[in-house]
Amino acid sequence: MNRKISGKKVIVFGGTGFIGSHLINHLCRNSCQVDIVTRSNIRKPQYFLGNEPGQVKVLKIDEFNDKNLNKILQKADMVFNLIGILFEAKKNSFNKIHVEIPKKIAESAKKNDVRNFIHLSALNVDKTTSSFYSMSKLNGEEEVKENFPNCVIVRPSVVFGKRDGFTNLFSDMSKFSPFLPLIGTPEIKKKGFFPTINFKKKVRFQPIYVGDLVTFLLKTCLLKKKTFDLAGPTIQSFSEIFDIILKVKKRKRIYIPIPFFAARTLAFFMEFLPYPPLTRDQVRLLRFDNISAKGYSNLREFVDNPSSLETIAETYL
Repeated sequence: MNRKISGKKVIVFGGTGFIGSHLINHLCRNSCQVDIVTRSNIRKPQYFLGNEPGQVKVLKIDEFNDKNLNKILQKADMVFNLIGILFEAKKNSFNKIHVEIPKKIAESAKKNDVRNFIHLSALNVDKTTSSFYSMSKLNGEEEVKENFPNCVIVRPSVVFGKRDGFTNLFSDMSKFSPFLPLIGTPEIKKKGFFPTINFKKKVRFQPIYVGDLVTFLLKTCLLKKKTFDLAGPTIQSFSEIFDIILKVKKRKRIYIPIPFFAARTLAFFMEFLPYPPLTRDQVRLLRFDNISAKGYSNLREFVDNPSSLETIAETYL
């Protein structure tokens, strides 16, 4: 328990999502008064909450304007902004969700004398500038820092845990598909008249356990003017992640190499789905390894014995 945050009024934007639900559970254990702000018609969170009556409230917001935000943020001690999307829709563009809304929240937090503002971004957004997702995340960081200079920005790698949209996606896929995709393998480069093919090239991740991420957030939330890259203890490729998932589920599947040019074509057609499992922008992101030595060092500084996917997967898959 972090006694320094005990009893504080905490506002969580995006609290009904995967990371938010775990964070709120931990905030309740720390005796915080928590308001969850959401655009959804959710009256009561259904996940992970073991709170006292009245400790958690769900506030619906229809529009992120000054009037609504000022009303919500009055007398708040701390704000977490976890709002984010992985693909764009008609009403939800990357710019709106990752830039405009964080800017408005930060402006209102500053105006209402909120002491601490914690903004969740993503690892390596400053390096993957070919991605619209990354650029919007990076621009959002700049807006938050400009409007709330004492903010803490946390950039995690791929996050795994109960209800995640990463390992659970491939676990569900393995229920009905005899194949699992190795996106980015092999690497094909055109050199002169003949392409070079590198079968050893693999997309690499450094997944972080959601419990470790939440612990990190609570231990750093009272700091000021900090930006942290964050990554887990193990660097893994798609095939190594699939091995862990299939071992837990006691299944055998065939891994199909899908080079980036084929992945782009596949993603184009998937984008017509209401919830596309892959987009062309995500393919652009996958061209860069989602790893960070500094990220793991940052995690170790505040979290004892960070958990790997291999040790946690069987507890929730």
